[in-house]
Amino acid sequence: MTMSQQMLRVSSGTPMRGAAWVVLPLVVVAAAAVPWFATFAVQRLLVEALTLFTVALAWNLLAGYGGLVAVGLHVFVGVGAYALFTLSNQLHLNPWLLLPAAGLFAAFFALISAWPMFRLSGAYFAVGTWVLAEMMRILTLNTPWLGAGAGMPLEAMSGFDRWTRNAGVYWAAVTVGFGALIVARAILRGPLGLALMSVRDSEPAALACGVPVARAKIALWIVGAVMSGLAGAVAYMNTLQVTPDASFSLNWTAAAIFIAVLGGIGTLEGPIVGTIIYFVLREVFAGYGAWYFIGIGLLAIMAMVAAPGGAWSLVPERWRLDPLRVRRRMPEGETPASTVDTEAATLTRSSRRPPSANCRS
Repeated sequence: MTMSQQMLRVSSGTPMRGAAWVVLPLVVVAAAAVPWFATFAVQRLLVEALTLFTVALAWNLLAGYGGLVAVGLHVFVGVGAYALFTLSNQLHLNPWLLLPAAGLFAAFFALISAWPMFRLSGAYFAVGTWVLAEMMRILTLNTPWLGAGAGMPLEAMSGFDRWTRNAGVYWAAVTVGFGALIVARAILRGPLGLALMSVRDSEPAALACGVPVARAKIALWIVGAVMSGLAGAVAYMNTLQVTPDASFSLNWTAAAIFIAVLGGIGTLEGPIVGTIIYFVLREVFAGYGAWYFIGIGLLAIMAMVAAPGGAWSLVPERWRLDPLRVRRRMPEGETPASTVDTEAATLTRSSRRPPSANCRS
């Protein structure tokens, strides 16, 4: 193995991997058992937290790893919710069976909107996504068969008793939230994750090294759309009513950005920590009216100044923790003495190769 190959080898393992595989099943079992022990109010709050976490995770993937700051990500929340409600009401089918269809509709909408959106970049892309969301909101407001401004109820839910309805929606939220986390982890540990991080750090350098930038961005755009669409479908199953002003509201993206910034942009653990902090603050200080929003804004500003990497960034600085095993590190003690003697020859051979070959190595 050459010196350059050894320098490029990375490791994502940690001493915590055994504990993570023990804790994760316990967390899943505990989460699944909540309907038998928690009140309906607690279940509805957890549904809200899980769906907002999913949207924040999608936004964090786009902005933190792909460099795509989508201010209008909430467009997929509305598309997913309306797809589920419309299909369920028109076909008279169980809404839980139609959840995958909501994700597919969001993916299809992301695919057809990718061409105009990815002709923009930077601030223009951010504003363009917001304009797209506003266009969909206005279109829905003026479409009578979608309920126009009054929205539409989820008629199929009337056939279920209250316990079944609340428990079913909660389990759907758990499935979407944990599923989104698993998919995000798989992406970041795979080739697409490396490609996205290279694009985020330097798109020209990624292009020079042969990274399929356009395909990587479109793939991430579709993944974020599916996550947000499923979250929107479950969120409005929880309220039994969907309206254009609520489902296509900028509040979804604003909360997702706040959660990602507070927890840590560009980290998989950031949205988890940010969601916990956000809902704790909301439940404790919501009674203060407008002062609550002022306090949330000030906290976000102070967090960006004191810890630009978010709350989670303070943890690896003090402890070597990587519970989700997505961080890549140079292996320790991997450079043998014999390799040092050949370093000059290796570097000389590398310098004679064309730049594109150096990228591929």
